[in-house]
Amino acid sequence: MYWYMLKKLALVSLWFLITPPLVLILGLSLSHNKNSSDSFTDISASIDNLPPANGNNINGQVLSEQINDLRPYLVSKFLKNTPLESYADLIVKASDDYGIDYRLIPAIAMKESQGGLAIDQSTHNAWGFNNGKATFASWEFAIVKVAQTLKSGYIDKGLTTPEAIMAVYAPPQLLTGGKWARDINFFFSKMESL
Repeated sequence: MYWYMLKKLALVSLWFLITPPLVLILGLSLSHNKNSSDSFTDISASIDNLPPANGNNINGQVLSEQINDLRPYLVSKFLKNTPLESYADLIVKASDDYGIDYRLIPAIAMKESQGGLAIDQSTHNAWGFNNGKATFASWEFAIVKVAQTLKSGYIDKGLTTPEAIMAVYAPPQLLTGGKWARDINFFFSKMESL
C-alpha cells in the first residue's frame, strides 16, 4: 500500500510540474499563430492594392534592370560549377556575333571536357580543339575563337545540326553510332528545360 501511495503522489507531482509549462507553451503558440494569420491577411490586402506589373515594374516597384534575354542565365545554370560558368554572357554574345546557336559552345564544352573540368585548365581548351592539344591564352579568347571556328568551319559550310557537325568535328563517332551528336542534342534539350 505504501508503494501504491508513493506512485500516486509521484504521478500527481509530475503532472503539476509538466502541465503549467505545457499550457504556457500552447497558449503562446496559439496567440502567435493568430497574430501570424492577422499579419498575413494585412500583407495580402496590401499586395492586392498595389498597381499591376508592367514593363520594368512589378507591383509598383521599379526593378534595377529589366531582363530581356534569359539565355545567359540558362547557359550559366547549365555550366554551374565549371570554369565556364562565369563566361555565360560572353558565350551568348560570341554566339550572336557569329550567328551560331547559343547552346552549341556550352554543349560541346560539356561533351568534350565537362565544361572545362576534365582538362588542364591552363590550356583553356574545353572544346577539345586539335584533339585536345590546342592551347588558348584565356577563356575569353578561347570562347571567341571557338565561335569563329564553328561559324567559318561548320555553319558557313552548311553543317548546322549536331549530326552534320559531328561528321567533321568528331568523325570517329560516325562509326560508333553517333553518340557525340546525341549527347550534344541532349545538352541542347537540357538547356531548354532549365
